[in-house]
Amino acid sequence: MIRLPRPGWALPALLAGCLAFPLPAAAGAGDAFIAARRIPDAPPLDPLSPVWLKRPATAITLYPQTSVPPATAGKPLAAKLRVLYDDQSAAIHVEWADAAPARGRHIGRFADAVALQWPMNRSPARLPYIGMGHAGAPVAVWLWRADGSAETLAAEGFGTLTRRAPDGMQARGAWKDGVWRVVFRRALAAWSGDAPRFDPERGLPPVAVAVWNGEAAERDGIKRLSAWLAMGPGKIDGADARPLGAGADPERGRRLMSEHGCAACHGFPANPARPRIGPDLSYAGGIHTLAYLRESLMEPSKVVVPGKGYDMVQEGRRRSRMPPFAGTEAEREDILAYLASLR
Repeated sequence: MIRLPRPGWALPALLAGCLAFPLPAAAGAGDAFIAARRIPDAPPLDPLSPVWLKRPATAITLYPQTSVPPATAGKPLAAKLRVLYDDQSAAIHVEWADAAPARGRHIGRFADAVALQWPMNRSPARLPYIGMGHAGAPVAVWLWRADGSAETLAAEGFGTLTRRAPDGMQARGAWKDGVWRVVFRRALAAWSGDAPRFDPERGLPPVAVAVWNGEAAERDGIKRLSAWLAMGPGKIDGADARPLGAGADPERGRRLMSEHGCAACHGFPANPARPRIGPDLSYAGGIHTLAYLRESLMEPSKVVVPGKGYDMVQEGRRRSRMPPFAGTEAEREDILAYLASLR
C-alpha cells in the first residue's frame, strides 16, 4: 500500500459523508459534455502534436479542495480536455495553465501532477464515492507526475490506495509557454476485466480529474479537482436526472442553512464564522452533482469523510456527526438550490 495521494485525492464528500451518484447525460456538476472523436490513426502520445492542438477542446473547471483539512488555497482553475480514439487505442489530453513547471521531487519539494479516476465496475447503479471509491465500488487511478513517472493505482475507499501492475497505460507531459499538456493513452484491448470499459459505440466511462501545483507545495489532498465528468456518446447508467423541486429558491436556501444549524458546522461563503466541525462547502455546486447533494442531506453516514471531528463511533461503526435533514421537502430543495449555486 502507498500513501500518496492520501484519502480525498480526487473529490472529498460534501457533508460529513455520502455516496456519489451517477450524473445525468450532461457531464459534471456544471461542466459541458465531453465528446470523443474518432481519428484514422492512433492518438499521438506527444501532447504538443497538432493532431491534439488543432482539435476542439472541452472546458472544465477544477476547484480547490476545501472539504477536508488541509485545504487548498487559491481560486478555481480552468482546464481543457480532448478525447481521441481509433480502432486500437484511446487517449485523453489534459491542458491547464501553470506559470512555472515543478519537475523535481525532493525533501520539501513536490512535482506538478495530474490524475484521472475511473469507476472499475462497467455499469454501476451509482458512481463510486469520488474520493477513491467505497466498499463494493472500486476506482482505478492514472497518475502522472512532472518528473516523468506514471502509474496505475486502485482504491476501494479511504486508506486503500494501492499500486497495480503495469497495464499498458502510457502518459507523457510537456510544459510550454505557461501551459502543461499531458496525454494518457491505453490500448482498447486493455479496457477489459476490472478495468473501465471504453466502448465508443455504447458509451464511455465517466472520469474525474485532479491537478497538483508542485511549486505551491500541493500534494495528497491539497489539489484542485473536478466533478465526475461524462464522455460521449451515450449516458451514464443509473443516472438520477431528478431536477430541483419547482420553485426552489437559493436565497431562501441560504437563510435556511442558518435556521437548520448548518452554519454551526460548515463553512460556506455566506457564513462568516467559517467553522470546521464538518466539511467546508465553498465549492459544493461545482464539485458535486445535484443527486449527490440531495443524498448528502438525507443519508449523511453512507461514506464518512476522514476529517478530524467529522465522525463518531456508534455500535462499532463510524457515523457522521451530521443527522439526516429534518426539514420539509420544500426546505430541502431550497437548500439544495443554494448549495448547487456554490462554485
